[in-house]
Amino acid sequence: MDQVSRSEKKRQFKQVEMAARECAALSDAELGRIGVSDEVRHALSLCRTTKGGALKRQIKFVAKLLRQEDVASVLHFLKQKKGSKLEEERLFHDAEHWRDLVINEAIESLEEHRRDQQPWPVTWQSSVIDRLLERYPGLDEHDLRQAAHQYARSRNKAHYRELFRMVKAAAERQRLDETAVAGNDAASAR
Repeated sequence: MDQVSRSEKKRQFKQVEMAARECAALSDAELGRIGVSDEVRHALSLCRTTKGGALKRQIKFVAKLLRQEDVASVLHFLKQKKGSKLEEERLFHDAEHWRDLVINEAIESLEEHRRDQQPWPVTWQSSVIDRLLERYPGLDEHDLRQAAHQYARSRNKAHYRELFRMVKAAAERQRLDETAVAGNDAASAR
């Protein structure tokens, strides 16, 4: 029979308390997806209306209620939610990065053609767009080049945002495809 040390119990209680604090910040829709009792759900809703010391006591009470239930499912839900939020932020920053690379290369190419006093074609040589198309094969090269070309010529922010939307949508499609493939692989492994 394994004895759990007092320090370990305190760490576990603190972890459940942190989970209770995170659950208190969830929306009603998200709370509905967590498998907790109505009593816990009601206690969590009270956290939204309390402040200061009363909030601390209410969080401790919610943690006590959670310890009486299946805490593992709550912790798993919170971990997935946090992971998906981090993934969304990563996709957002990745799309910004690619958009900036394409725009910078387009502006450089335009300036180079102006120095040489040559017309600048929509189909200019672009190593960044080639790499971007390798990474996200679902992107429409013509639309991508067109948006970058129009932004470089006019500096109209609408084209800048459109380029971002295209890259972000392609990244999200790829992520969903990878998730679906991973789900199918897991299902076929069973």
